[in-house]
Amino acid sequence: MALIPNIGAEEGPQWPRLLEKPAVAATVALWRTLFPARHHLLGAENTPEPWPECMGARPHAAAFPWLDDLPLASWLADPGAMQLAHENGLAGSGPSSETVMHVHDKAFSFRMSEELGLTPSPLEGLGRVFEAEELRASTDWIGHVEQEVMRWPDFTQGRFCLKPRLGSSGRGRVSGQAHAFDAATLKGAARGLARRGGAILEPWLKRASDFSVQLHIGDSEPSITLLGSLQLWVTNTGLYRGHLGEVDSRGRVFSGGPDEEDIRVAAAALASEARELGFRGPCGVDGLSFEMPPTSTGPAARILRPIVEFNARFTLGTVAIGLIRRNLGRLHRELALSPGERRAFLFALDTPGLESSWEALAKSLPDQSLCLPLAPPSSTTRPGLIFCDSLDALRSVLPEIA
Repeated sequence: MALIPNIGAEEGPQWPRLLEKPAVAATVALWRTLFPARHHLLGAENTPEPWPECMGARPHAAAFPWLDDLPLASWLADPGAMQLAHENGLAGSGPSSETVMHVHDKAFSFRMSEELGLTPSPLEGLGRVFEAEELRASTDWIGHVEQEVMRWPDFTQGRFCLKPRLGSSGRGRVSGQAHAFDAATLKGAARGLARRGGAILEPWLKRASDFSVQLHIGDSEPSITLLGSLQLWVTNTGLYRGHLGEVDSRGRVFSGGPDEEDIRVAAAALASEARELGFRGPCGVDGLSFEMPPTSTGPAARILRPIVEFNARFTLGTVAIGLIRRNLGRLHRELALSPGERRAFLFALDTPGLESSWEALAKSLPDQSLCLPLAPPSSTTRPGLIFCDSLDALRSVLPEIA
């Protein structure tokens, strides 16, 4: 089996250089734990797999059955990955790269959210898709942005963001406010946004929570498999920090939030649309809830926006769920996880908060825990996975993600 670790391929063909970054290298190493033991990398040859010692002997089978018999897997099956596969005499059995990039484009989820009736009413009619050619042709688009944000309702406070249609972790995003509109900043951002497929204009919302639903789309029934839903731990600017959630004795993963059913239903609906267009493979649907300030007609409220992005690729959410599956037996044995019960977990690419190690974090928890440092002590990044009795217990030692 061949793997193409093209993390960050949305941002251009320079992804092999990104493999030198510690966080990217850690992501690739953890991604590899999902696959059968007999695999190799393309584009990063001669890279040994650092299987985490804390996980015991390396299983021969994949973490998910749909990964066992693949001849080729890419983090993102974009045209560059397919070209690399072709140069190595491999042919992918999945969707075309054109289909992958069409549904991976943030314009797909933006438009489908409206068509499926899943855009919350306060946001209906707000925002706009800009094509790459619009941004290249002239500066007229900047006037359209200004006109758009000037008409938005008061609750937005005229705060907006332009995010690239192809990208991740908030990189390349431009923010502004209607009352201090800065045309020069937008003009300077045009080339970069155009290079990444164009832009989406949206209100900048005060987030209450972020979440991610992970799925797999296949040909056989059930054609859409829900892998799990998780809370996303991100910074205010959208930079990824980790995932939290709950797991039951059967390995089913839940976000533990109040909108569990709604976010799963919305994600399945969007995945169904992607499947109709020909997409197959792992994917993730990101969403959020935001705080609506009180108005003359109603009190403050928390509003669910179940669809923000459709990630037509592997994600760190997929990785987190796979790692949980790899360690389910230990949860049964060491934390006595039984039918009808759940245990909380936190997965992150580095030690959270001020703790010096995952072991130190485990000692600070009020409940029994299982701590799995996923890299050797010499590593420059310290990814890890920790389980304990409840999400409240995790939040008690991680106040910054409460």
